[in-house]
Amino acid sequence: MMDLQIMYQNNVDGSAFDVSEIAMSPKWTTKRTGSPASFEFEVLKDQAVIWKHGGIIAVKNGNTGVFYGYVFKIIETANGVVRITAYDQTRYLKNKDTYVFTGKRADQITALIAADFGLKIGTLENTGYVIPSLVEDNKTLFDIILKALDLTLINTGQMFFLWDDYGSLRISSCAGSKLDLLVGDESLATDYTYTSEIDSDTYNRIKLVRDNKETGKRDVYLFQDSNNIKFWGTLQYFEKVDEKMNAAQITERGNSLLTLKNRPQRTFEVKALSDLSVRAGRVLFISFADIGVKQFFLIDEASHDLGKETMSLKLRVI
Repeated sequence: MMDLQIMYQNNVDGSAFDVSEIAMSPKWTTKRTGSPASFEFEVLKDQAVIWKHGGIIAVKNGNTGVFYGYVFKIIETANGVVRITAYDQTRYLKNKDTYVFTGKRADQITALIAADFGLKIGTLENTGYVIPSLVEDNKTLFDIILKALDLTLINTGQMFFLWDDYGSLRISSCAGSKLDLLVGDESLATDYTYTSEIDSDTYNRIKLVRDNKETGKRDVYLFQDSNNIKFWGTLQYFEKVDEKMNAAQITERGNSLLTLKNRPQRTFEVKALSDLSVRAGRVLFISFADIGVKQFFLIDEASHDLGKETMSLKLRVI
């Protein structure tokens, strides 16, 4: 059973309220890329509780922090119901700006951006890969950081995720965030949908081009799996690489992209009893005997219905 505590603080006058007993239909959702974590609930209108934009919502399960964020949406209805939507501080990564970085890792880029926008940071894991150059013009801060993490994945094979840990911005490795939890046959799961497809992010030919100022032409590099092309047809990924990259670097990048993308995308949608350790970015072991699945999956999205104590998960093969 959950021991859920939902606190609200009015950011204008400082008054604080425990709304745990009056909050209806609480829902906590996390997504691995490009979206802030959200916490939504409903309450009956109360003259003592004045809801303010920017007000603080803090959610704990026992002594464990689940969500810390700020009220962004207030909906009042004719029947006296108030609907509240709060987001964690990664919501501010939707701001746009222009950045030029040289010789920085993804975690260093994140720290610099967070400092510029007054975001509180926690542990930012060393992502290892030094990005030679990153120029992003009029892009969301989310897009800039995720581009840096994508470049890290392509060049090292190591996947990291950005998240907010109860008010502190963090970067963690997916491989180091495996949960000691099994979801599947006779273990939490109530339903599932399993999909295997080559329609969205699968490529069996990688085409990289580099502008060559000396020849006035473009150098073309191809990397492909002829066997998969025979069975699937040609699925081409195209990218214009930095002209400063040499042939060895381009070859390494092409081979890494082919290894990463030359495979079907396998995803799960699972419904299960809720466990609040489950959030986007972490890795979960899934086991369903009837379809022969018994392996770790990456959590792309986790939505917890805290009233019903159930969760809906979107997962993919690491």
